[in-house]
Amino acid sequence: MNEMLRKLFQRGFDLVSQSPRSLTVFTLGLVAMVVAGGVVTAIAPERQPPILTLAGMSAEDAQALAQESSLYVEFDYQVGQSLSDARGVGPVYRLELAGDPLDLLVSLGRTFDVSGTPQKSEYFDQQWPGYVLGPQDWSGPSLTLNWKGTGSWYYSDPSAYQDPVCEEVLDESSPEGVTFECENPSAGEALTAPEQARSFAAETFGATGFPITSEDIHVLVNDEWGIGVSASVEVEGFPTALEWTMFWAPGPILASVSGHAGVPVKVGDFATMSPRGAVERLGSSIWWGSVAAEYYTEEGSEHAHDDLDYLAEAEGLMAQPGEVIEVIVNDSEPTVVMVWDSDGTAWIVPGYLMRFGEDIWDSAAVVSLSDQAINIAPPVSVDLMDPERER
Repeated sequence: MNEMLRKLFQRGFDLVSQSPRSLTVFTLGLVAMVVAGGVVTAIAPERQPPILTLAGMSAEDAQALAQESSLYVEFDYQVGQSLSDARGVGPVYRLELAGDPLDLLVSLGRTFDVSGTPQKSEYFDQQWPGYVLGPQDWSGPSLTLNWKGTGSWYYSDPSAYQDPVCEEVLDESSPEGVTFECENPSAGEALTAPEQARSFAAETFGATGFPITSEDIHVLVNDEWGIGVSASVEVEGFPTALEWTMFWAPGPILASVSGHAGVPVKVGDFATMSPRGAVERLGSSIWWGSVAAEYYTEEGSEHAHDDLDYLAEAEGLMAQPGEVIEVIVNDSEPTVVMVWDSDGTAWIVPGYLMRFGEDIWDSAAVVSLSDQAINIAPPVSVDLMDPERER
């Protein structure tokens, strides 16, 4: 039971998308998409209108997602005896974007030596505007920027990624009589040392808007295929899902860097529900949020290319569709979670990391803001493939 939960939640965390359009959440029993929202109607104490409006998933989207998912299982979350019934108060922050996105790309281009004229991305949308500096065909280093939500930006150098070595072999089952067997070439080149990686990252993050010391930067990956580090923006002592990353491939070559233009601005402190009261929110995906990766990672963790391996292992542990599994939530930790409002604005709000096992993956995060601070709006379906949408 615990092994199955660990595998499923580990995969679920990797599937969490930090797109401002939606937050994809892996709920084990109900793989669901959350369009979490927040519209400031009042910045005031108690007995005032809600500060956040969460939009649920539309019925058609829920049905389609459930049909497509091979992991559809229902979980019955139960309150453990050790959970506290104490309520509290927590901070609420709204992420604000300032300035011009094209100017930001030019500035980032100077840092990463990417030249050219910034322009709209080929996937640009007026509601979710994306911009790019450099080639969009993977022919050279480039920078992309999403001017919504957290204002996420991403630098990548395709030369850091080696092409697989493929060999043609006979295959009687193939219509052509042959197939190709491919494998990654041996790494074999110099790697950046962890101390150097932390130092370079601190310098780079600071130059692009996130001042931090090397001591506060964590090593995510360190193996023959490269090294990766990350750091989380903190609010009031809590690490957030607003994370910056930096990866090097053998060479060493700087493969990628990611960061955010959004700046957390405090809205106020608001009442929170107790851990016992928050357990029921585990069963409804609209309450799920994104937490800092450090809650689910360890120093020297395995390289990301092992994701498919543990997913394959988890497939052997899948419960049958329609099966109900009881999960006892026996511990909680106060934290902050990230959600998005209906306009694409990102928010950092109080939450709990609810635990139901000893492994780091036996946990899930939910919003803990009291019911009085949140309104549930009717879901809105958006067809991302509609050719009539303005571009």
